[in-house]
Amino acid sequence: MGAPVSPPRSLPELGPALGRLVHPGTAGGIDALLAPVRMTLVTRVLAAAGQAREALAAGDDAAARQALGAPVWAALWDKAAEEAAALLIQRLDERITAAAVAARMPAWRAERHRVTAAEHRAIHARLGSGAGALLRAAGEIDHAAGPRWAPQVLATARRLESAWLALTAAAEKELAEWEPDIQSVASWRRARWPLWTFTAVLLGAALWAGLVLGGYLPVPAALAPVAERIWGFL
Repeated sequence: MGAPVSPPRSLPELGPALGRLVHPGTAGGIDALLAPVRMTLVTRVLAAAGQAREALAAGDDAAARQALGAPVWAALWDKAAEEAAALLIQRLDERITAAAVAARMPAWRAERHRVTAAEHRAIHARLGSGAGALLRAAGEIDHAAGPRWAPQVLATARRLESAWLALTAAAEKELAEWEPDIQSVASWRRARWPLWTFTAVLLGAALWAGLVLGGYLPVPAALAPVAERIWGFL
């Protein structure tokens, strides 16, 4: 199999192909939370496209292919999924902390409800799992010959939009699945039995001391000096 034919000497703007990644409309909820990741992802994609155009203008077709090759798209997506997972976990941690403070839950107990390192990795994987079509399209870029190269880059950019929508849907699902844990923290109440036990013991000791000092019960030998001193003040 021969080497792929060089790409054309120009590359259209990728912005229009990114769709709602560039023009999300009215952003709220999960879209607002992940907006920094979305904007960073767009910036990185456009920067990679800019590098490819510069290479094309300089006649370096290999560098142009490398700037927008499959590994670049895979790395950009994995980075976005990790950053989205970090933001999502930060939101979960903030909500768990607020619920624990409101419920007066001890810090050591609240720590049990936080996202673990293993759960962090799992969330990252789930958020990034909707990029199958994107990665397949990116793989075709490396094999697109001549005039097919730029259209394949545009097709990959369009797949990035659908992958992002899948990521936001997965993020919403993650928040919903963590809601019962957050509510269990919010509804936590400190156990009453230690206080009741301490109070009962204290009252029992006070009653016993009153009966002893009142002469209704014999004074233990070990406490006789104390009792004598108290009686001396009465």
